[in-house]
Amino acid sequence: MSIQDNFRLAMRRYIYSVSIMSNKDSNDNPNAITVSSVTSISMEPPSLLICINKSAKIHDSILLGSHFCINLLTKDQNELSNICSDDQRHDQRFLDENWDLDSVPFLTNAQANIFCSVDKLTDYHTHTIIVGLVEKANFKKSISTLTYVDGKYR
Repeated sequence: MSIQDNFRLAMRRYIYSVSIMSNKDSNDNPNAITVSSVTSISMEPPSLLICINKSAKIHDSILLGSHFCINLLTKDQNELSNICSDDQRHDQRFLDENWDLDSVPFLTNAQANIFCSVDKLTDYHTHTIIVGLVEKANFKKSISTLTYVDGKYR
């Protein structure tokens, strides 16, 4: 097996929380993509790290100083996760009635919403590493987070 195959299989053992990153482009059109690569960096200042493939539709709308929301999904939102990870279903991403599209798009029924501004962008091969400064966070008291491990939702 190649190093890439072994690495892929090793990473399938990680348990990821599933989120949807949402924003608006310069023409005020909403965007959303399912992400599992979200990590808190620091509490001083509160910040997140997100990695986005350069081929993703949302990629070019992520600019320094722009705003986005990380919507941490609940266990009953796996279908929305599937929709937001499927380019063929891009036109279905905002059909869910729980989207608030007034400003930065966010899911009102998510486990948590973390609103950020883009502080840093770093190219790394096929992906861009995004550092977001947290401006606001909401969360539900009960915890029912959607997770993903070994190619399956849990």
